[in-house]
Amino acid sequence: MTFDLRALTQDDRAQLPQLMNDAFGRGRIATLPSPDEPAKPQSLCWGIFDGGRLVAAATIHDLTLLWGDTPFRMGGVAGVACVTDQRGRGHVGRLLKHSLVEMRAAGQPLGGLYPFSYAFYRRYGWEWVGEKRRYTVPLSEIPSYPEATNTSMVTVDDVLPELKECYARYARRYRGMTDRMPENPNYWNGLQQRDNRQTYVFAYRNPSNDSLPFREGVGVGSNTIDGYLSFRFPDDGDTGQIGDFFANTPEAYRGLMSMLHYYGTQLRKATWTAPVDDALPLHVMHQDLQSLSQPLFMGRLVDIAAAFEKLTPPSTVTGKVVINVDDRHCDWNTGPLAIEAEGGHITVQRTTDEPGITLDIQALSQAFWGQPGLTILRNAGRLAAVDERQFAILSQILPSTICYLQDFF
Repeated sequence: MTFDLRALTQDDRAQLPQLMNDAFGRGRIATLPSPDEPAKPQSLCWGIFDGGRLVAAATIHDLTLLWGDTPFRMGGVAGVACVTDQRGRGHVGRLLKHSLVEMRAAGQPLGGLYPFSYAFYRRYGWEWVGEKRRYTVPLSEIPSYPEATNTSMVTVDDVLPELKECYARYARRYRGMTDRMPENPNYWNGLQQRDNRQTYVFAYRNPSNDSLPFREGVGVGSNTIDGYLSFRFPDDGDTGQIGDFFANTPEAYRGLMSMLHYYGTQLRKATWTAPVDDALPLHVMHQDLQSLSQPLFMGRLVDIAAAFEKLTPPSTVTGKVVINVDDRHCDWNTGPLAIEAEGGHITVQRTTDEPGITLDIQALSQAFWGQPGLTILRNAGRLAAVDERQFAILSQILPSTICYLQDFF
């Protein structure tokens, strides 16, 4: 029996809801889209067909992540599904391998996904990258601060350009945040009303005071939105849901925390996610505070050469590293590669030189995101380094750092 793999046409897309229902819907009846509904332009969906029947599918979103100020294109793999009676036949593995070829051809050196199973996707070269905290906070324990006077509820449509700029300054502090600046409304849907419930957005503004000290990379002057959060009441229960919570100054953080303090008259708790360097434990420490450490998502280097050559290490980093990478699904990554840094630029080429460092694509992907870093990976036996000088150079090219990713795809 022959199963065809091809990009979905507009006519094929009517089958997608039923496939998603079979894979994830737990018996819910799928709603078919209108035949005239266009496909999202930033996505490409591939399917495997048994005759005219769609039996498996995967979508690749064209996303941009930020490494500080440097943008990296990433293929965000989503909607990976297979009908029940066709599972265990290798359809999803075939789609994932094909997606790697397509991402490389599209100029997406990185791949990312939110897994149903870490072990499953690890077989295809993905690995967990970064960590986040998931808070559940008793609102009665959150203090109110004087900065509450500079914090107010806002109408998103009135201040969206300022919110975008506030988010952009926050995103540059981390590795892996989504670039929300392009004109894609999907990034900001979380601030709108939905499901017949209100979303409340609060913003902190710097006081209109010319004597306020300017902190480069943190604030851009007086009366600027330096932080905002979005809040929703739950459908049921006593725990409010916070979506975005981005503060670029300690003052903004205290002002936004004060708004949560005031919601304590209606709810017992609130929950949200934050990067691991978040300051909440310095404001709230209580036996009822829950802080759960979780991986961000799974990341993968799709094209090692293209990814490394986009990095901009300090000009003081000079030297060559030869790595031997095991990547069984991407032959263009496998084998000895010479990575050379000079003058703030990196070049990568194949070589016959003896490798100083040997590792698999999963460990290299983690080191590229920077969390966990190279030293941790080495101590855990995830890589072998026979040349200490090369390991030191690679550690300067790929320094340990804090990753964060807020957006789901």
